[in-house]
Amino acid sequence: MKKTILSLNCGSSSLKYNLFLVNDDNTVEPVINGVVEEIGNLERSTMKFELNGTKKKYEMPFANHEDALKDMFKIFEDHNMKKESIVAVGHRVVHGGSVYKESILIDEHVKSTIEELSPVAPLHNPVNLQGILVAEKLLPGVPNIAVFDTAFHGDIEQPAFRYAIPDKWYNDYMVRRYGFHGTSHLYVSRRAAKILNIPYNKFNCITAHLGNGSSIAKVNNGKSCDTSMGFTPLEGVIMGTRSGDLDPAIIGHVAKNIAKDEDMELGDAYEKVMNMLNKDCGLKAIGGTNLMQDIRAKALEGDEFSENIVNIYAYRIAKYIGSYMATSDGCNAIIFTAGVGENEWYVRQKTLEYLKGFNFVIDDEKNKIRGEEIQFATGTYNGSEVKVFVLPTDEEVVIAYDSLYIGYLHKQAPDVYPFEQ
Repeated sequence: MKKTILSLNCGSSSLKYNLFLVNDDNTVEPVINGVVEEIGNLERSTMKFELNGTKKKYEMPFANHEDALKDMFKIFEDHNMKKESIVAVGHRVVHGGSVYKESILIDEHVKSTIEELSPVAPLHNPVNLQGILVAEKLLPGVPNIAVFDTAFHGDIEQPAFRYAIPDKWYNDYMVRRYGFHGTSHLYVSRRAAKILNIPYNKFNCITAHLGNGSSIAKVNNGKSCDTSMGFTPLEGVIMGTRSGDLDPAIIGHVAKNIAKDEDMELGDAYEKVMNMLNKDCGLKAIGGTNLMQDIRAKALEGDEFSENIVNIYAYRIAKYIGSYMATSDGCNAIIFTAGVGENEWYVRQKTLEYLKGFNFVIDDEKNKIRGEEIQFATGTYNGSEVKVFVLPTDEEVVIAYDSLYIGYLHKQAPDVYPFEQ
């Protein structure tokens, strides 16, 4: 029986999964992937999956993540993939705090730490832990591996991660910059180093993971040195429904006004503001939709309002990229990835146009290619060439390899991943 690796990403009401076949040379290749949505909503929950290029979707009442996983295993069985073939399960865990700087085999201590970090990731860590517990129940004896969103940023130093706050907040309440999307930033930066034939430990780049959630990272000598998301995924550039950076005094000001206007307790008004900053701001608030493709389409049709939204969005991204380049010894590449980064050529063009001091020259034809690894622009910094790429991200393959090496081969995660070779 061929061995397989299962990658799981549990959300509060969703479950994303990928099954990888392990080849004889310990490389992996994707077999099936899918997502369960609206878990807990028995009237609307659905299962989607893709196999051999064919996509399928059906409605099924999933009361919880255990029901979803059981149905996932049934799909595997229906397509001649037995759950007994699974030799390791990799879990995307959003927050590892300052404790975990790399992926790790899950034991009772790791589970306790994930739970202890729940106050700083209340929307993610509890459900990530739930996915781990369910996988342990349904696949007894199979090793589980935690792959942390924050791990890639674990070596960021104090000038970048420390906020100007009282020591008690920092020491007792764990308030500092952590950063997220680390697995994506790791993948695309390593791919770019490979494409440019530069040793990763000597590679400098800026990675722009732009999607419904977005973050920018500065990578120097193969290590993350700074990143736009902070204590939570709310800080940084404008996102689909998240505000990104704003003056913190706005929160109290708006909460007081909501409490007055809606005859609400101040604490309840504060909770409403925080919820809105995460779910009703960003592009959704200023553009009327969280879908950049819709805004961009209207902008290209000459709609002045939509054009202005694209400009606001791109300018904030350019500010981060420019500051990261200015504080780097050098920059070999800028990389755009994720849903918006990979697919929205107009956003990429606008972003580079705002970076006036770097003299970017864009190949318009290449910039409009979708779904491929492509270099589409070149600029200069400190007399050296800076190449600009679109690289489709693949967080799942990183999870698969970390799980294969740590969980099945009983080694450390690879220093050089097969996708770099």
